[in-house]
Amino acid sequence: MRIPDILALSWRQLKERRLRSILTILAIAVGVTTIIALSAQVEGARANIIQNLGKLGPNTIIVTVRGRMMPFTDADVARLRELSGVSAVRPMFIMGTNIAGLEDSVTLLCISSSDLKNLLGEIKLIDGSLYMDVPAPQALIGYNIAFDEAGEVRYRVGQPMLLGEMSQKRYKAGRAVSVRIGRGNIISVVGILDLYGTSPMRINVDETIFIPIEYVRMFIKTGSYNVVLVEAEDAESVDQVAELIRYAFGRRVSVTPIRQIVETFFSVTAQINSLIIGIASTSFIAAGLGTFNIMMISVLERVREIGILKALGMRDREVLSLYMIQGVLIGMIGSIVGALLGFGMAYVMPYMLGSFTPSLMGGPGRAPLAFTFNPILNPIYIGLAMSISITVTLLSSVYPAWRAARLDPVEALRYE
Repeated sequence: MRIPDILALSWRQLKERRLRSILTILAIAVGVTTIIALSAQVEGARANIIQNLGKLGPNTIIVTVRGRMMPFTDADVARLRELSGVSAVRPMFIMGTNIAGLEDSVTLLCISSSDLKNLLGEIKLIDGSLYMDVPAPQALIGYNIAFDEAGEVRYRVGQPMLLGEMSQKRYKAGRAVSVRIGRGNIISVVGILDLYGTSPMRINVDETIFIPIEYVRMFIKTGSYNVVLVEAEDAESVDQVAELIRYAFGRRVSVTPIRQIVETFFSVTAQINSLIIGIASTSFIAAGLGTFNIMMISVLERVREIGILKALGMRDREVLSLYMIQGVLIGMIGSIVGALLGFGMAYVMPYMLGSFTPSLMGGPGRAPLAFTFNPILNPIYIGLAMSISITVTLLSSVYPAWRAARLDPVEALRYE
């Protein structure tokens, strides 16, 4: 029997039990859809975070104060600038505050305008301009502070904003002491930022108020920075600079090169994708058992038909091929259906998640999750999912096909 004839006969047998075949195909498609849709979210999130980290540059090192250690002072910043291989040092304050119109606290980030450009990579303004590096009460505010969930304006350019208490924790003799930096400060909104999402410093830019660091220095004469960005002269000297910082400040600081964060994140996302494939494999096991079941039933229902075909001269290997091809067809159709559903789910899922989680950081009046990253369909995971589905159905068809090929034509014709 020719191969086209075997294919036609296999397809005809699948169509005869249409509902059963469709259910088996859908069982196969579930696993493919799961792998493609979820891996697209992981790949999209990874690309988004890597892009944000890239804004700081591969030469950047994040230096933070450990636990109960004293914050950085101006003397510490000067000491960092004197280290060999350091090209720039960017100190900043990060603290929380409350403002009128929002129940939840927002982040207050005090940084010079030139350093803010390096932090965000690009200043995307909807209205107004960037503040000047002078000790004046100016503010650049995030999108979700300027607008509410309905898109109504809370704050406009030129409008005053009343800040709540600004304070930092300091440690004296091993005890935490809250030092008030300011309370009831009125600042003027000079600019409104477009939607950003999460920044390289894991700060939700859309819910952050940026003010000049010179303004805060009026309240803290000697400085009290909790984060310092150190930029090495080149990528080759990053490790050397990081070691010098650890040597100079000891256990007082935590030193994290951007390159190390990127490598760690790649490792974590690879493990997440492996976990997704492992979870989806459970659905493939169920689909494989379903395929085995439908193939065994198909063989039992067609014992007399197989006997007639053998009596007419059909060889054992052709009978084997007939049922193996049926399994492959189920796997191929299931993988194609699953891939199409996976493509759709990959782009729908961020909006579905966004309806349950208003933002990446949670809480009302914040940027939707759908705006924080775009899913990325990785051909490797698409091919892997489709290959697994075809392999599972092929293996599930081996025993039923072997049983069909081993049938004695005389006994098969007597079968009732």
